[in-house]
Amino acid sequence: MVTYPPQDSNPQDSVSVQIANEVAAHEGIDPVDVSPPLHNVVNTSALDALFDPTIAGHQRTGRVTFAYRGHTVVIENNEGIEIDVREDNKRQNNHDEVLP
Repeated sequence: MVTYPPQDSNPQDSVSVQIANEVAAHEGIDPVDVSPPLHNVVNTSALDALFDPTIAGHQRTGRVTFAYRGHTVVIENNEGIEIDVREDNKRQNNHDEVLP
């Protein structure tokens, strides 16, 4: 789990960029190697907007959960945005299978 924005991140990194980085870190790969890209799975503009401050500058609260690359991604904002990447218990084998 990572709290957004992490201390070592660029403050301009969006929630969606942080998710891609966290998934890559969880899998031990470079973020550019994450495929399919997150924007092919969820509307990243809408996702980022959900966690942006309101027009009045107030923090939004809420939680979003979705499946991505065999993981369950949970983004929660109560007193700060937290991103948690968990192994999906129902994860299926992503390898190609040769059928007889």
